Amino acid sequence: MKKIVALWLVLVLAGCEKPGDCIKSAGATTVKTYDGFSFHTVLVNRGIALVIAQGDVYKVEVQAGENLVNDITVKVENGVLTLEDQTTCNWVRDYGQTVVYITAPNLTDIYAKTELPIVSRGTLTFPDLHIVSMDSYDSYNGTGTGDFYLNIDNQNLMIENNTVSRFYLSGHTNNLQLSVYESGGIFYGQELMAEQVVLYHRGSNDLYVHPVQSISGNIFNIGNVFSVRRPPLIDVTEHYQGRLFVLE
Repeated sequence: MKKIVALWLVLVLAGCEKPGDCIKSAGATTVKTYDGFSFHTVLVNRGIALVIAQGDVYKVEVQAGENLVNDITVKVENGVLTLEDQTTCNWVRDYGQTVVYITAPNLTDIYAKTELPIVSRGTLTFPDLHIVSMDSYDSYNGTGTGDFYLNIDNQNLMIENNTVSRFYLSGHTNNLQLSVYESGGIFYGQELMAEQVVLYHRGSNDLYVHPVQSISGNIFNIGNVFSVRRPPLIDVTEHYQGRLFVLE
């Protein structure tokens, strides 16, 4: 029996890109800080939770075990900050220990390829913010399935999703463009007041929105849209079984 177990371990380790990663413990939590660069877009990959704050100076802080912190790559190219966990195997350490904290005066795009949460620390007032949680359809490898917990106060907010991510948003935006192309993503925007809401809903789950002046768009699948108030202008076309419900 011992020989069988030993042989199994050898075979599994041989299949790892970095065999040492499988048995390397995380070690004590430490923080590694990066500064001196600027970026407008964030691409966060698998195994990394992200906390976003707004501030005058660009800063990236990687919180991870001391044995793993150097395996988290932080690079900026053409204004895109890419965060990637280079470890390939995890047997003996707790899941989801890596958190990256970023501070920036402005962001325009967030591309999520992680299964872990993306959270705002304080209110984000980036004027035009585009959030994407999709599979490789967005031209980046990987699939984003993590949930979003964001407080927003801005002019334009665009969200694109075709996975199972859940969005818990609050605050205010002048224009919300919400596109769910497929799958079971959920948008909880009851606490996000949006003057104008434009939606494209081809997903199988429900969306909750808070339009102030208008709501318009199309519902193509079985997922419903729930509006927590009745705005003066409603122009939503229901193409299939999904419906717009006004909750007043």
